[in-house]
Amino acid sequence: MTRTGADRRVHIETTGVVRISLSASDAFPLFNAEGERRWVAGWDPRCVYPAESGVGEGAVFQTRKGAGTATWVQTRHEPATGHASFVYVLPDHHVAMVDVCVTPDGDGRSRASVRYRMTSLSCDADDFVRGFAGGFGDLMIHWEKAIQRHIVEGVPLSAE
Repeated sequence: MTRTGADRRVHIETTGVVRISLSASDAFPLFNAEGERRWVAGWDPRCVYPAESGVGEGAVFQTRKGAGTATWVQTRHEPATGHASFVYVLPDHHVAMVDVCVTPDGDGRSRASVRYRMTSLSCDADDFVRGFAGGFGDLMIHWEKAIQRHIVEGVPLSAE
C-alpha cells in the first residue's frame, strides 16, 4: 500500500547530552528500568521478564504513560562499553527507540549521550511527537538536574 502525504505519520530523531558527576561505571546503571527509579519521579516500571529485575538485553517491562501502557524491550545492555538501547511501544500512539551511551568525561565524571527516534502511530499522536522533539533540550536539562539531585540527596526530582 502506498501512503499519501496526508496519512504519513510524524517521525523525529533527536539527540542530547546529560553531564553526570559520577564515573561512567557508576552512572551507567542509572539508565535502565530499575536504575531510573532512583532519579525519575513517578517512574514505576512493572517488570515482565525477567520478573525479578527487568534489567539486561531482552528485558521486558511496562510503564504507565498519559496515553496508556508502554511496553519496553531492552535491546542492548553493555556495561563495559556504556551502551544501552530500548524500544518501547505505546499502542495506537507512538513507538520509540532510545539509545544511551555513557562515557568518561574527566576525573570522576561522565556524560550520557541520548538519542531518541520516535514515530507517531496515529494522527492523535502527531503533535505529541513533534512536541517531544521541540522539548528535548529541556528534557535533557531536567534529567541532568534530577540525576544530580539523586547523587546529592538520594531522592528523585519531582516532575516540573
